[in-house]
Amino acid sequence: MKNRTLTLLISLAATFALAIPTASMAKDILRQTVSLENTGAEPSADGKAEFRIKKKKNRQRFKVEVEDLTPANYDLMVEGVFKGTLDVRQQPDGRVEAELEFDTKREPGKLPLDFDPRGKLITVERSGTVYLQVVFPGTASSGGSCQP
Repeated sequence: MKNRTLTLLISLAATFALAIPTASMAKDILRQTVSLENTGAEPSADGKAEFRIKKKKNRQRFKVEVEDLTPANYDLMVEGVFKGTLDVRQQPDGRVEAELEFDTKREPGKLPLDFDPRGKLITVERSGTVYLQVVFPGTASSGGSCQP
């Protein structure tokens, strides 16, 4: 009888735990990650962009990561407007990469997020040549707006 009661209690607890929506435990209200499209200017190049709205105080983050580009400085552009420099370097482990992070909260190593990338053309370019690009999905009105 004890074993049956214990089994029933464990089953009920497991059912209840599964019934709790996972979104309520998530740290993000919105999280979108997209791959950057290679234009063919450097066939091995790859990258991704991520936009997040965190639950805590509607904090927003935008990050662009690139890899396998020739080591150099590349411009990150949003709708043709310069937003930062990606300093692509070879890492000690041999990887060639760079990233830029933007945040609505001022933190060391992060640039101020004073723009909304959603619905806009994101490009990684150097000397007028576009290497990676994507129109980031969504619109500025879908899930909040960036505030400095």
